[in-house]
Amino acid sequence: MTIAERYAEGRVGQLLDEDQIGDAEPVVPRERLRLVVVGFLVVLAMAGASLAGLPEAALVALLPVVAIGVAIGVNRGKVPTPGQLTDLIIPR
Repeated sequence: MTIAERYAEGRVGQLLDEDQIGDAEPVVPRERLRLVVVGFLVVLAMAGASLAGLPEAALVALLPVVAIGVAIGVNRGKVPTPGQLTDLIIPR
């Protein structure tokens, strides 16, 4: 109830008091690391496909499939939202 009241008041940074948080460890942001891993694996897969002798038209069609597949794999099965898929194509 405390969280709901404070959220409704707009106190998003103070949803709980310090004594209520206890020994909880803060979440480590790993989005950039995951993005780097996705980029590396996509480049590695596409380089492998190119070295395997796939035609250029197949590489163009393979790129989004590889990028989405790797993103799902790295994010442990979480399917990217449409906004995240758009960011793969058009970075902000």
